[in-house]
Amino acid sequence: MKRIVLTAAVLLVAACSGQQSSEESAEDFASRIGSDSTAARDNRQAAAEMPNTAQAVPPAGADVTALQQLRDIGGVDLGQRDGGCTFMEGNREMIIASGSNDRALPGKAVIRVGGGLTVLDAPPGGLSAIRAGTTFTGEGVTVQVAPAAGDAASRPANVSVTGADGKSATYSGKWICA
Repeated sequence: MKRIVLTAAVLLVAACSGQQSSEESAEDFASRIGSDSTAARDNRQAAAEMPNTAQAVPPAGADVTALQQLRDIGGVDLGQRDGGCTFMEGNREMIIASGSNDRALPGKAVIRVGGGLTVLDAPPGGLSAIRAGTTFTGEGVTVQVAPAAGDAASRPANVSVTGADGKSATYSGKWICA
């Protein structure tokens, strides 16, 4: 706290002194006050490099059982939807699924593996099947969502992800539906 007050006082005196100072970049300022802006810039750059559109096939060489946080999915088309559900592991969105109220229509979901987004399909059953928990499949990956019984909008859930090679992983979290 002393450091912040002292830094603010020094900056205030410099601003009031009427002396012109040379232009300083944000990195110079951050360096001068001891902030690590490089790490923040690297995190923003890494997030920006992750695609926000989905493919039908996971990226080549991706471990499909290693779900990643979704982040930006603005370019993903989940088809006709009247609602959906999100699987949260802690505070990380790992799956977003949606469907229509028409039980004859299939649902869709999106996952991120290997840095890329992949769209998965659910069997017909509409939004009610998604809310109840269903299985989503795609090229070389199967994701089974098993929420706790009940109709609550947010329920504990387990997700099992299996790759074409038989490798599997299980995640525990919440299935939150709207």
